[in-house]
Amino acid sequence: MLEIKIKLRCFLLMTSFIILSKEIYFSQNDSTYFQIPQKDKVQKERNFDWAEKMSVGGNFAFLASQRYTYIDISPLIGYRLSKMILIGAGPVYTYYNERLGGISYKFDMYGLRMMGRLYFLENFFLQTGWDKLNRSIYVLQNNTLQESRIWIDNVWIGGGIRYPVGAGSYMFSSLLYNLNQNNYSPYPNPFLQVGFIVGF
Repeated sequence: MLEIKIKLRCFLLMTSFIILSKEIYFSQNDSTYFQIPQKDKVQKERNFDWAEKMSVGGNFAFLASQRYTYIDISPLIGYRLSKMILIGAGPVYTYYNERLGGISYKFDMYGLRMMGRLYFLENFFLQTGWDKLNRSIYVLQNNTLQESRIWIDNVWIGGGIRYPVGAGSYMFSSLLYNLNQNNYSPYPNPFLQVGFIVGF
């Protein structure tokens, strides 16, 4: 009889211990391993800000004299895929007018520019890009120069360096080579590009 009571007490004690252990185990799982990380994940997703990865830059130039007028408006919107990779795109507009002996030679160009940069050693980068540009040209027809327009593609590879000038702001210079250079390409080859980048 005593042996049965001892076994019964042991059984009740073991059952109580198992039930209590399960309550503590599940309580720890719910609060420590599931709820807090889930809350942190949701909070992290809520705190994700596109503006932290966006930047604005490009080339803006204006030059005017009695002989020349030059305008270049080429903004670029960039997005950082990671600390090392930046991609960007933007419109291009260029206007050039030269006056010689009462004759005005005009040139204008518009289109789209895309580029990608891989940064290394913090401020150095490799760059590739593509331009789709519509430009004015002059063709000889019936012994007179007639203005016409054509589409051209520029495919760029090269590299450069950026220079920090403030919090999240940089000047940059790059030397690019056009793989699709032809007689109608508007830029010299290689092409030295200078501009700026400002982060939000």
